[in-house]
Amino acid sequence: DSETHSVDDKLSKQLHKRLSQAGFVDSRASLQSALGDVLQQILQKRIGNLNIVFVVGSYSEGWGNNLVTLNGRTDIESDIDVMQLILGRLYHLRDWCQCREVKISDAVEYRNGHIFVQGFASNPAQTSHGTALRPSVDHVPACRLCCYPSIAPLLPDRASKSHIRSQVLDALRKELETSPCHAVHAASPTKRGEELRLSTTFLERRLLRSLTTLQGQLFVTLKYLFKKVICPRVNGMKAYHAKTVTFRMLEETAQSEWKPENFVKLLRRALKMLLNSVMKSSIQDKRETNKDGEVMEHFFLCDAAIYLKGANSRDAQEIANVLKDVLENLHQHLNDLMNYVQPTDASGRFAFHPFLILPILDHKPVSGKGSIEYHQIYDVVREGICQLCFSDCGAESQEALMKLIGRLPVCARSAREALRALAFLKFEQSDSALKVLTNCEWFRVSRGIDWPERSRVTDATPEFVWKHLKSCDSAWKFCFEFKEIPTLKFLPKPLSSCCIINLEHVAYDCYYVNFEAVLQTLRLELSSNRVMADKWVEDVLNREDADGQEMLLCALSCTSSEQLSKVSGKLKSAAYLNAHADRLLLEKEVKLSRQETIRFVGKI
Repeated sequence: DSETHSVDDKLSKQLHKRLSQAGFVDSRASLQSALGDVLQQILQKRIGNLNIVFVVGSYSEGWGNNLVTLNGRTDIESDIDVMQLILGRLYHLRDWCQCREVKISDAVEYRNGHIFVQGFASNPAQTSHGTALRPSVDHVPACRLCCYPSIAPLLPDRASKSHIRSQVLDALRKELETSPCHAVHAASPTKRGEELRLSTTFLERRLLRSLTTLQGQLFVTLKYLFKKVICPRVNGMKAYHAKTVTFRMLEETAQSEWKPENFVKLLRRALKMLLNSVMKSSIQDKRETNKDGEVMEHFFLCDAAIYLKGANSRDAQEIANVLKDVLENLHQHLNDLMNYVQPTDASGRFAFHPFLILPILDHKPVSGKGSIEYHQIYDVVREGICQLCFSDCGAESQEALMKLIGRLPVCARSAREALRALAFLKFEQSDSALKVLTNCEWFRVSRGIDWPERSRVTDATPEFVWKHLKSCDSAWKFCFEFKEIPTLKFLPKPLSSCCIINLEHVAYDCYYVNFEAVLQTLRLELSSNRVMADKWVEDVLNREDADGQEMLLCALSCTSSEQLSKVSGKLKSAAYLNAHADRLLLEKEVKLSRQETIRFVGKI
């Protein structure tokens, strides 16, 4: 009725505005995609093979990697997906393969979105858990296929009726030629270990990257409803269902309907589309014609289905009931979403520290000659830390270490100078270390890529990101993998234990270094400048992006119990505290208390 339409219209505009303020607009999604491309290029260059490893999923697609703010940071509940092709494994699709000199008997059967190959575990991803500092990573091994089968939305009859823009359909056709078709270790529920699932991740990425602001906001809202409202209440649904519904909406909704005032109406239509599919699945369950739990047709693959994840035959009806409830209370859920998202800051800054979130941390040998390229910075810095931890303090060791550190480019300036100062301290040359630290007193690191509201989609390119990385001090946050605990024995124990910190919940051998914080702490340690220490502590307390190591090192530099109390409170609220941090804070508190008592007694 007219009253409902009026409420929907008002809420639609409010939701669209609120999501836009939180950064969910096409230009920012394009920059997020560019970050994904650059991270992929760094990975590929480090591995030395440009065609076997790819950053996929929401980090690369542009939308949905963070449901609070689109700012380059991965949501604590999300991850970075990396697909890696298994070398030497190529399957040819029977009836589709056009490769020369391939016998029919050597080709594999393809049916219902799967190839029939036995002996594989039905688990498409290997997850490494993340923390507030470093997101979790899903490593997806995949087998190369020689070609794609028919792609449903590109079939002539379907494409002629589609509302997807013609240039987007052309981009999908081009993707078939340029991206590697592959299969992942997953199977339909009743055929685990007997088949591999054909993946359309590159087609999905291409289509998601084409979304307008409103279309992207529809997807983000659906993903929020799935993760925060639907999935906690019932088994079976997953974010891929939200993605598929979004694709259906793109195909079936006229361009003229994609208006901010229609936002709620479009959401309701998408949810009803999903509800109809689930109810159809429920009816088939009752007739026992749907043993695999099929719930929707695959958007890209002809005659293929999407399943309810880990669900039994009773779950389809339960899901239908939950979806009905979500539709009835949609306004409340959308109001909750508006309270959940957070606006971007005035600069619109994107966080991007590639060596902090690098999905594959394998160490690569450093060439002894030539200039250092950006992707090699990681291995040079890691090697520098290893040499600092060696017990050898001879002249040759110092010369080799200084030569290695000197190769680091200006875009790793803070890391370079921190390592240089540490090297002088290792070789008991504290005056030289202080000189290095004094000379870089006015260094300013890049805290991210500023992306003001006026920025355009066309500006968001990998070239733009590379220009930023190479033109400023961008490489100062790192995560490393070490087989043995790296220890800087030449530093005082409290400082030594905080310069390289273990990410306990990621893996026993994963360590984090914030070189800006190390640089600041070393300067304060050698100069004992109380005014400078107070200024740094205040800066860390006022910055929202201050990380756990920064706050721990900051705690060591506190000059009063009041300061230490504030830093401890921030550590607790950010859930960074562990037994090691607790012990350090207690020792610092006792030390400050003694100093303050002595000063007080001295005044009497």
